[in-house]
Amino acid sequence: MSGTAKYFLSAAVAGLIASLFALRMGEVFVSLTLPFLFPPVWFLPVGWTAALVLLASGSGAADGKKVMTAFYVSLGLIICWALLFFRLEAHIAAAVTGLFLTGIWLHLRQMIGGNLPQTKKRLLPCCIWAGYTAYLNVGICFIN
Repeated sequence: MSGTAKYFLSAAVAGLIASLFALRMGEVFVSLTLPFLFPPVWFLPVGWTAALVLLASGSGAADGKKVMTAFYVSLGLIICWALLFFRLEAHIAAAVTGLFLTGIWLHLRQMIGGNLPQTKKRLLPCCIWAGYTAYLNVGICFIN
């Protein structure tokens, strides 16, 4: 299996595991006061799927041990976030996890840097998405 295929498969598995924790998504969000600019709930899985596809394509194109480590740590954080937010309803811990995820994706984008400018561009929406969802999560913590 090629390096890029491993990244896509890993992202798909992480997304599947996270989605299993998020099965109660509608129920959890109905019980919360949501922050300004919160999207329709159906949009969240779409956004995460797009981010994971871009992340896998960007990381697979760059490869290397540091990139691989950042990629897999970020997948672990996504799973942890879903567990913390939806199953444990530990919103503060989930917010901190989301902020770490944003930082790792920004770091990953920086590591790829000048070597692969097209790949760096592919990771920009991932960073924006992670930052946006971290904003939503922090907003939920403050409002609720």
